[in-house]
Amino acid sequence: MTKVFYTIFLFLCISTLAAQETLDASDPSNFVIGGAQGYQFLSMNLLEVQIIDVEPEINNTISFTVDPNTLEAGLPVFAGAGGAVNEDLWLNITSRSANADTYNAQVYCNQPVPVGFEIKIQLLNALSVDGTGDTGIANTNEFVISETPQIIITDIARGFTNDGVNKGFQIRYTITNSNGGSLPVGFEIVYELVIN
Repeated sequence: MTKVFYTIFLFLCISTLAAQETLDASDPSNFVIGGAQGYQFLSMNLLEVQIIDVEPEINNTISFTVDPNTLEAGLPVFAGAGGAVNEDLWLNITSRSANADTYNAQVYCNQPVPVGFEIKIQLLNALSVDGTGDTGIANTNEFVISETPQIIITDIARGFTNDGVNKGFQIRYTITNSNGGSLPVGFEIVYELVIN
């Protein structure tokens, strides 16, 4: 019985080898013209992404110190020598646009600036510090903050500045407060990306 089993097994192996097609790998026509070929249409919808962020993220509140050497009794705080300056914050951008769309970054405040206050911002570098792609070109002029949006970066297409401090665009804030008042509760400076 064992002999019959081995004979049947051997017969099946030989018949399987004999029926198998041999492919000549040295002949390119077997790959280009002959053989089984197919294709697949591929369509992908990639979402557009535009994100703008002020870093450091955990606490991007800014504070202004008073220089006792320039402050005299009887003079307003933050009124002389151009006001108080803070350069601790950075603007980070990520953008993936569809087609050839470009975006601009704009800045404005959500409430009127009180009389006697003047808040200026300036981007200290025209191009992004670090990052990859087309993260835009900054206008390095000073802008006086108001409720009217002002464009501070143009031609943002596809790219990213990397995340965190010392990445992206460094922001200089200058504040003058000749009336010695306070900003209203909930006052915010808003940065946003808008299509060009």
